[in-house]
Amino acid sequence: MAETVGMAASPESFPALILPAIAGLVVTVGLAFLVVRFARRGSNHMERERARRLENILRAFLGGSRDMRALWRAAREADDRSFWVAIENLAAGPDPPLRQRLGEVLERNRHVADERRALRDDSPWRRELAARRLGLLPSVRTRRALRRAMVRGPEPVTLAAAQSLGRLRDRRALHWVLKHPESLARRTPRSRVAVLRGFGRGGLPIITAALDRGVADPKMERAMIETLGLGGRREATAVIERRLAADDVDVRVAAVRALGRIGGPACAPSLIPRLADPEWPVRAQAARALGTTGDPAAIEPLAARLTDRAWWVRRHAAYALLALGEAGTAALRGIARHSPDPYARDIATEALGGGFPASAA
Repeated sequence: MAETVGMAASPESFPALILPAIAGLVVTVGLAFLVVRFARRGSNHMERERARRLENILRAFLGGSRDMRALWRAAREADDRSFWVAIENLAAGPDPPLRQRLGEVLERNRHVADERRALRDDSPWRRELAARRLGLLPSVRTRRALRRAMVRGPEPVTLAAAQSLGRLRDRRALHWVLKHPESLARRTPRSRVAVLRGFGRGGLPIITAALDRGVADPKMERAMIETLGLGGRREATAVIERRLAADDVDVRVAAVRALGRIGGPACAPSLIPRLADPEWPVRAQAARALGTTGDPAAIEPLAARLTDRAWWVRRHAAYALLALGEAGTAALRGIARHSPDPYARDIATEALGGGFPASAA
């Protein structure tokens, strides 16, 4: 019994037994971590090399190389990540005809086929990613798959598919978006404008014709007007002018802003009455737009707006007068010296002194 007790380890000996074991475990875990880390670094390096090699072959193909076998082999051997990194690095590269050619060559590649199948995935997030990727490699089969995904939704997928189809200048997709404004109902105004602008200048006549026929949804109507204004489409002037009396304030604001971007004296007669609009944002944008027309007929109505109760209206009217040349500047000097309204004098003095930059919104 005494012998057994003597063989038992005393409490003082526990640290001497446990600490080496813990140290060994820490060293083992640390070594394993380093091995995994170096292996991951090596794997990432190989992925980057494969992506770089594939990208070089893609650029050679787009530059006129006829070595189709090298392209197919490099695309087949690349893993999914390397393949799409190489494609995405070309996103701002080739023009639509060359990109179309590349898309048709790689249409049956396994990575592209996987993304087309992913457009039917249960995960909306995965479908959205697939829609964005496929927009980089257009082909007849891809366009059809993207149109189906756009119609199926949900809204983020519809947005991604519409953006990709816009990049491909797919007019059928643009017609569908214009006919189904509810498909982007929860997107921001900027998102809707970005989708429409994505179809390029070739989409402007389609948008003009649709606006001329009438649009029931004010949000889409506003986006269409903004797109036409940003595109400087003079042929849409008359169609946009009809929206100056719209019930929706945002539509009226978009209309006066678009006419200001289109510019020219021809827009002034329709813009001047908007200086008396009951809503100050419309008056402010009308004043700003009149500064781009170059029409001296706008000077007197703009001068009268320097007494407007809204600061933004007074501000835009003053800088519009400044933009109309010497006659507008003379009107500002007269107001700064002789107006009985202190607010009119202040804003005229500010404009003459070059206070806030004229680009302020």
